[in-house]
Amino acid sequence: MKILTSGILVLVLLCSTYVCAEPFFESEYIFDPQKQSHGHVHASCIVECPNGDLLAVWYENGEPRDDYYYTRDADKSDDVRIGASRKSNGRTEWEETFVMSDTFGVSDNNPCMVIDREERLWLFHPAMLGAPIETWGSGLLCYKVSSDYQKSGPPRWDRESFLVIHPNGFDEVVARLANELRRDADWDNSKGKMAREMLEQLNNPFSRRLGWMPRAHPLVLPDGTLLVPLSNENFSVPAMAMTKDGGATWTISKAVPGGEITQPSVVRFKSGKLAAFFRDGSDDHRIKRSESDDNGMTWSPVESTSLPNPGAGIEAIMLKSGRLAMVYNDKEDGPRDILAISISEDEGRTWPVKKNIENIPNGRFDYPSIIQAKDGSLHVTYSYNLKTVKHVRFNEEWISAP
Repeated sequence: MKILTSGILVLVLLCSTYVCAEPFFESEYIFDPQKQSHGHVHASCIVECPNGDLLAVWYENGEPRDDYYYTRDADKSDDVRIGASRKSNGRTEWEETFVMSDTFGVSDNNPCMVIDREERLWLFHPAMLGAPIETWGSGLLCYKVSSDYQKSGPPRWDRESFLVIHPNGFDEVVARLANELRRDADWDNSKGKMAREMLEQLNNPFSRRLGWMPRAHPLVLPDGTLLVPLSNENFSVPAMAMTKDGGATWTISKAVPGGEITQPSVVRFKSGKLAAFFRDGSDDHRIKRSESDDNGMTWSPVESTSLPNPGAGIEAIMLKSGRLAMVYNDKEDGPRDILAISISEDEGRTWPVKKNIENIPNGRFDYPSIIQAKDGSLHVTYSYNLKTVKHVRFNEEWISAP
């Protein structure tokens, strides 16, 4: 009888960890683009608040205008701001959208959020000082912190500041990349021109200190350290910014030794090792990877994974089951009309399980953001045809289901 009772207990415990759950998948638009027109809508991020609310942000602009720079670069015009919405715990609909952050006279882009160990909400985004003429490379990294955000409407910010990045070993990494380009290409062709520009920009302090862009969620380490994954748009070289004291002081990692990689997404394995996965801008068309054994201060040489990448945003996350999940556009090039999630059980060496979230020819579904809620369900938001943000909720069983 004891053996039977123990067996039943084990079965109950397994079911409580979602082994016996039925697959489910739900989807919705955070706002109806026909009712709330925000123009260009892109680059969302989602978090679950301590009270169970869902909070999502993205960048948006207002109604289309006729001026030249707006029509040419709608996502970089001076009215681009950080929009947001909330789905209160227990409610079935997202609330009316609101403005999360808006730097007057410049474009605000690529927001990301995280809730730290003290349950404070952090918002990071660049303010594009040179937009719309000089764009991504002119971004000044801004951040805001709030302890009063679990209510309808925008947070009340306790602190607002900006962060200038000075990564260790940056010059060496960029010089090596430039020399590799020179060695592999004629000095007068496109790669040679890129090499010359990189070396020239090294002498420009603004190119080194501006252009640092966030994308994926920051990572909260076990000791409370907040690690913010960043990449410099002027050189396509990543580094990590870390704070242990709520942003009073910052430590910047060594530059990741790789080129043509941006928008890192960082996860921590049970062993304590960190892995960063990168958007790829090279002809390899594969998600890239680097590892750190010292909590993000130094990084291994970059390697290719088996997952394709058309030069689009990605995000990785460690699940409560111990598996690694990756949300990405599952193609090498062309339109971002396939959005997929893959699962690895060996820390990203192989990805045997895959499920498409979207697969509509010539659609555009990109810049995914993923979290796992307290109830174990997975939430993904992403740009939907640059007109709205779509939110999907599903479980791990749905990913594996036929």
